[in-house]
Amino acid sequence: MTPTRRALAAVLGGKVDYVPPANPLAQTTKELMEYSKASWPKAHKDPKMMADLAAAPWEVCGIEAARPQFDISLEAEVLGCKLDWNKPDRPPVTGPAYKDPKDITWPDDLENAGRVPYVLGAIDILRKRYAGDLPIIPVITAPFTVAGHIIGVERLVMMTVTDPDGAHAAISAATDFCIAYGRLQTAYGAHILFPADPSASGDLISPQTYKEFVLPYHQKFAKGVSCPKILHICGHTEKLLPHIKKSGMDCFSFDAPPVWYVRQQLGNAMSCLGSLDVIDLMPGGTPEQVYDRTVQCIKEGVDVVGTACDVSFGTSLANLKAYVRACRETRVPDPDSAEDCVRAIGMARARMKAEKKIELGGEGDAF
Repeated sequence: MTPTRRALAAVLGGKVDYVPPANPLAQTTKELMEYSKASWPKAHKDPKMMADLAAAPWEVCGIEAARPQFDISLEAEVLGCKLDWNKPDRPPVTGPAYKDPKDITWPDDLENAGRVPYVLGAIDILRKRYAGDLPIIPVITAPFTVAGHIIGVERLVMMTVTDPDGAHAAISAATDFCIAYGRLQTAYGAHILFPADPSASGDLISPQTYKEFVLPYHQKFAKGVSCPKILHICGHTEKLLPHIKKSGMDCFSFDAPPVWYVRQQLGNAMSCLGSLDVIDLMPGGTPEQVYDRTVQCIKEGVDVVGTACDVSFGTSLANLKAYVRACRETRVPDPDSAEDCVRAIGMARARMKAEKKIELGGEGDAF
């Protein structure tokens, strides 16, 4: 299988020869930036440098994905927000651009607006360079987070209670923008889109808020862009999973929940991608620890192994290579084998009990 065929099969629920290390989280480490001769902030604004840096994880480590666009502020910038370029690796939004959601607008020629043409150019370069054999998985900031950027995150969350119509208007406008941008990424050659919605985390909003103010717009985006999609939400999403599985997205990329629990909750509704810790394990662990965690993720049922969030700057090539090696050397669990499934889930439950991890909650799932 080519890396592209393997990633598409995994995301869409097909058969694979091994669970792919198709990580769509940013991997702009020190050594990979040196390899690709990339620098900040130029890598955000130079299509070739962006393509070179996006491909470096594959060229150096064998990670089977190229992820152009390295920040989640581009969309807000096109919509009128200012960014803090004193933090050039991930320039954050400095403040909202709108007070009234009815005023939200964007250029008619989105293809040439802001930094959009640099991302589209990088996608085009990658598609031609690898002749379609390396999956291109660009990030696109998802509607709830975009709406929070352009009118203020705290204000948006407050509006879901005090002004629900205004909140819906802002999120709906953001969704229309995301669909337009997602269609451009697809037209230029993206194989899979990676909508990231960190503001929709269970650490910030309740399941009911997700159901009312996020889910309908995830569904609209999923229907509006004809390309496989991996939805990413940071933090604790355990209580959101019953709603996430109805999002219409093809795969869920997760952070904090246990792998086996995500697999159990999603069932066959979505594939799942996870979840190598980027706080301690990837930057500070040994290659052997990374290898073992990757094997654990595979045995507990992930369809794609990736990191919980963007890989930190100091993560070593040895750890990234260990993750790839574990994917290639680990047998794909047989979903028809009760022994495979029971062993993986049983061991995970026992381990969490022993470590006195959090009580997950949900129907029949608390320890």
